[in-house]
Amino acid sequence: MSMTGLFKSFFNNDDKKEPRKLDHPRDLGKGDIIKFHYMPQSELSNNQFQVSDINTYDFEDRKLTELTLKGESNETIYLVVDETGDESFLSFSRKINRNEVEKIFNLDEVGSIFDTEDMTSLHRITEPKNLENWTTDTYLQEVYAEGGYYHKGDYRNKEVPAGENDGDDFEYYMLIGNKRQFVIEAEVYEGGETDIIITIRRPLSDIEEMYPA
Repeated sequence: MSMTGLFKSFFNNDDKKEPRKLDHPRDLGKGDIIKFHYMPQSELSNNQFQVSDINTYDFEDRKLTELTLKGESNETIYLVVDETGDESFLSFSRKINRNEVEKIFNLDEVGSIFDTEDMTSLHRITEPKNLENWTTDTYLQEVYAEGGYYHKGDYRNKEVPAGENDGDDFEYYMLIGNKRQFVIEAEVYEGGETDIIITIRRPLSDIEEMYPA
């Protein structure tokens, strides 16, 4: 082959990879963009977000990939594309602090979530303006102290580490609200550090567009 032919072959456009396509939110990666249709939650409605981080929850019977979404506001929103049941859905989550928990619920009721295996209920006192349409009136407990591990990183295409010192172990609690669309979750880590999380479940059809990075 002549030198001219060699250079043409080296720079041939046919060797370039096809652009990555996003046909399902389960395939979202770091840097990808997702935009939503109108939704009752103003933080999500008609807004677009970039996937800034990906981490993994590992339970005995399921593995969930958590996408961290960053938009124009400073609010951090977490997204899990849940395909563990008969129907896939989007789970959007926000962590709330103690002051917010105290405004929404009676703290004695919140404490009972962790005190006994007898499934408890939570009754909303009020809904703060910054959490409008993220909560509902009543929640009933369905999960008590389920063991799990939280792993930094994306393990969709590989096994999570199996060592005792790999990942952060925690106990998981969950309460379900109206039409199974509203969820309260709690994660209790070693030393008693506790995350309280409000979650809403939405259909995949809420996604307007997705763009690969």
